Amino acid sequence: MLDQAAQLRRLVEERVAAVATAEPVSAVAVAVPPSVASGRVSFAPRPHPLSHAPPKVVAPPPRAGGDGLAAPRRIARAIAVTSGKGGVGKSNLAVNLAIAMAARGKRVCLIDADLGLANVDVLCSVTPKFTLDDVVHGRCRLGEALVQAPGSFQLLPGASGVTRMADLTVERQQELIQRLSILERAVDLIVIDTGAGINRNVLAFAAAAHTVLVTVTPEPTSITDGYGLIKALIRRARDVRIEVVVNMCRSPREAEAVFQRINRVSKAFLNVPLRFGGHVPDDDAVREAVHQRLPFLLLYPKAPASRRVTALGTRLACLYDDPAEPAESAGFFARLLRKIGRQT
Repeated sequence: MLDQAAQLRRLVEERVAAVATAEPVSAVAVAVPPSVASGRVSFAPRPHPLSHAPPKVVAPPPRAGGDGLAAPRRIARAIAVTSGKGGVGKSNLAVNLAIAMAARGKRVCLIDADLGLANVDVLCSVTPKFTLDDVVHGRCRLGEALVQAPGSFQLLPGASGVTRMADLTVERQQELIQRLSILERAVDLIVIDTGAGINRNVLAFAAAAHTVLVTVTPEPTSITDGYGLIKALIRRARDVRIEVVVNMCRSPREAEAVFQRINRVSKAFLNVPLRFGGHVPDDDAVREAVHQRLPFLLLYPKAPASRRVTALGTRLACLYDDPAEPAESAGFFARLLRKIGRQT
């Protein structure tokens, strides 16, 4: 009987002989995992357990400059999702919009900027170890707070029930913004889920974004508060691109009527025409997904609400396919620093 050392020598000799004579390899060699046999072992993070999540899109290689060296990654564009009042589905829209744009091959980061009452992590069924509160108070680095969310986008969770985050001093806000600015060179699109209302934090985040999606519903209170937010936002930054998205509507005709009502008032009293961003129908699939704490775009990709958000995400992703590079001063975080500085 052969001992273990002799058995190992015999297996090695069989393997060498098989390679030399181009004979089929033995069953022992076949059992070796392909990654080990090739020498290429992947240490990539495990995908989210949601089995029917879309595959992660491989990012394209960096663009080459004229000197043959890899050009620096372009500055990310920022899309703020906001609303005049709570309960209109703003955060749900932001989450599923991030998924729709990631499916188009964009590197997307969603920042839960509802300082003090964040809930995006709940909608994504993730339990973050760190939040924005930890980043701003130096308990972790930015990279440690980022979470891979279902749908192949990065999530920077906010803090919930932390009053000090809602009452950050201007100095603390500026420090946080400077720490976050590294994201502009790491991703293609930044989605900001702001708080609701017209407090200074909401207006600063929205006014600094390249596009603002004001989310409203057909309810009169939502329409009134949505217009109030638009009015306050235009007073702060008249050059901001505002789109109105009508959520939880019963038909495209109702959505169009809601938009025209807001747009007429904006043109008459603010002298600013608005853009119709689209509508998301009232859909039972959305409510069921919220109960399951998962994005409806992943659970029910063929639902009416999913189709509309996919169309919106595709349009916005294509909107920023333009290779024109904005100046550093036109980046989201540089603009945000200026907006915060004017509040002092």
